[in-house]
Amino acid sequence: MTRKEMQEVAQRMLDVYSGTLFQNLEFESGNAEEIIYDFNCPEYEELRSKYNLIRIAGKGSDFIRAKRLLHYLAPRLTHSSWYDNHIECNALRLLEYSLDNPEQGINCLNKSKILVECCLAIGIYARRVSIMPFSPYDFDNHVVAEIYDRALEKWIMLDPTTDGYFIDETKTPLSLLEMRSRFANAEFITYVHSAASLKDIHKLRAKRMDTNTYICKNLFYFRVEKYSTFGEKKSYLYFVPRHYSIKRTEQANLKYRIENLPAEYEDIRKQFEERAARAEQHQEPQRTDIQSMEKKPI
Repeated sequence: MTRKEMQEVAQRMLDVYSGTLFQNLEFESGNAEEIIYDFNCPEYEELRSKYNLIRIAGKGSDFIRAKRLLHYLAPRLTHSSWYDNHIECNALRLLEYSLDNPEQGINCLNKSKILVECCLAIGIYARRVSIMPFSPYDFDNHVVAEIYDRALEKWIMLDPTTDGYFIDETKTPLSLLEMRSRFANAEFITYVHSAASLKDIHKLRAKRMDTNTYICKNLFYFRVEKYSTFGEKKSYLYFVPRHYSIKRTEQANLKYRIENLPAEYEDIRKQFEERAARAEQHQEPQRTDIQSMEKKPI
């Protein structure tokens, strides 16, 4: 298959995923919740000094500084989709384990945790967001970071797995909700690498069609950590389109994963089976009103 043919296939898939978002634009109303951003964790001092975060971030807007951190960290963290999350989930432990160590890769969940905590450590509002697909028949979702830029007065998505972000036709960096709306309404949007030239964004869009399609697939609903802090509190807010069941999707997804597990990952079958058994007892998660995700933190 030629590159042009591959782009055409990706475009057709993008149209399908965009159409799914278009038919599910409205989110369920829910509880009004506050997302907590903690800038006072004592561990941040060690994180700043050990990894020279202030020097790396440099001067500029929140977005510019966070983008420098993104571009510093992303290439030095090897990706491993099947990483088992055995390292304590905080930036200090994860960086000790994985930074500049290609034999010890980590997944998007943990890469995003590193970036969020590094941003918080230098005073940038940041949060970790799981972005989720519509279909239960999918081995994959994704996890990214969002930072708040006080100059632009908006949220911006940063992806430490791909070392990039998304822009519109004016080259403005976008939030997850802006990305979702633009994909749904077939408006201009494209992924850009953090070091890429923005001279010809239409050419860039064609070049990055696979990434655009992949991210669009995973913008159906969102899970946001309620507490953005050092380490994990495992308290989440769910932002979900109307009439969509997370519980039924989770049950079908685990069944799909068990039945289609690649042979080389047979050793983790028991983990999926245990999760499937627990999922039977789960309640449908409480919904949070989408305004809580849109809200400016200051």
